[in-house]
Amino acid sequence: MYEILEKKELAANVFSMDIRAPRVAKSAKPGQFVILRADERAERIPLAICDYDTERGSVNIVFQVNGTSTKKIAEYEKGQAFADFAGPLGQPSKLVSENLENLKNNRMLFIAEGIGVASVYPEVKWLHECGIDADVIVSCKYKKRFDNGKRI
Repeated sequence: MYEILEKKELAANVFSMDIRAPRVAKSAKPGQFVILRADERAERIPLAICDYDTERGSVNIVFQVNGTSTKKIAEYEKGQAFADFAGPLGQPSKLVSENLENLKNNRMLFIAEGIGVASVYPEVKWLHECGIDADVIVSCKYKKRFDNGKRI
C-alpha cells in the first residue's frame, strides 16, 4: 500500500503529501505524473509529481480540493494508505533529453502561479543538480481580507 509519510495544508484546500512509493520515486523524472486512487470506490486522479526522494522512497504530490475525489484524498492522514498510486506516467520534460552543454549556454526562466508552482520545482531541481542555474518567477494574487470591518 502507498502510505502517507507527511501531510501539510499549504493554504485553504491546498495540500502537500509525501507518499511511500519507492519504485515510482526511483523511476520518476521531471514533468511526469502519477494516478492516485484513494480506495476501491474512488475515481482515479492524475497528479503532477512535485518532488521525489529516491533514498527515502517517497514521492511528493500537491493538489487542490475541487471535487468529491480530491476531498476524499484530503481527508486521509499521515499513516493511512491509498489503494493505488501508479506511475511515473507521461513523457518527462524535454529538458531531460537535451544536451547538458547546450542547456548550460542558455538562460532558464520559469514562471508559475498558485498550485502550478509545485510542478515547476522538479525541473528547476534537476537543472540545479546538473549545475545549471535557473530563475523562477512566482506570481500570486493579493487578496484583501477583512474581519469585522478591519483589514487583516
